[in-house]
Amino acid sequence: MTIKKIVQIAGANLLLLTTLSSVALADSHAQMKADGKAVVASVNGTEITQDVLTNYLSVVNRSENKQKNDPRSALDDLVATELALQEAAKTDILSRDDVKQRIKDFTRNVLLTTWTKEKVEGFEVSDEDIQTSYNERIKKDANDEYKARHILLETEEAAQAVIKELADGGDFAKLAESKSTGPSASNGGDLGWFKSNTMVPEFANALKGMKKGDVSSAPVKTNFGFHVIKVEDLRPAKLPLMETVKPQLKRMIAQQKMMAYMEKMKESAEIKIMLPEVKAVESAEPAKTE
Repeated sequence: MTIKKIVQIAGANLLLLTTLSSVALADSHAQMKADGKAVVASVNGTEITQDVLTNYLSVVNRSENKQKNDPRSALDDLVATELALQEAAKTDILSRDDVKQRIKDFTRNVLLTTWTKEKVEGFEVSDEDIQTSYNERIKKDANDEYKARHILLETEEAAQAVIKELADGGDFAKLAESKSTGPSASNGGDLGWFKSNTMVPEFANALKGMKKGDVSSAPVKTNFGFHVIKVEDLRPAKLPLMETVKPQLKRMIAQQKMMAYMEKMKESAEIKIMLPEVKAVESAEPAKTE
């Protein structure tokens, strides 16, 4: 087995060590101990148990390499890893300052992430909290959906001329194809279905109050130019059912509670900042006014 292979296996085992959940599987071909754990291999007297193999498989099963998903192949990886670890233990690596610092940093990270995860999961989130969040974040942002066309023109005069042509019986789609400067011109100005809040504010405001079949009576100015809009249809926005977004909302509320908890910790802690404040550099030029 190559050094590269051993390093890759060691990396996979590092993921294994940080895995917080394990899957319990029984191997009917292994010799079971009294405590219910099977010894599936031994390397110079160091035992590799079924639960270690199972945990390792749970990591490699996410790999696209299907060969690694085979228990026997995975066990070969663990044996090679154990051999490498035993050889590494004979060196002075763990006594080196840089390695000690990396171990310290890793330990701090595991401690912090585990505590944070368990703390967040420990906050109580009621159904009332979730319903309130749903009303505030989902329902509040609901907009009617519009199906519309538009004709984009460079000047207000050109837009007014198009509005007159439409009033005289002109076909909106054909006029869009021949006169619009927007990318939807080849489509007859068709914008498909959209929510008003996905458009620039001026365009969205013009849609308010318009009904199916209405054409804007005046050009709508945006930073793109002047628009003539036709609403072909509208419908209420389809909102996700609360049950489908409940897990996300619960997680979000718990995270908010965690942030509030951290703020309280800061208020009661003795914190001293020694970093000097950096003063903003004042501009030598006076502010320009129009």
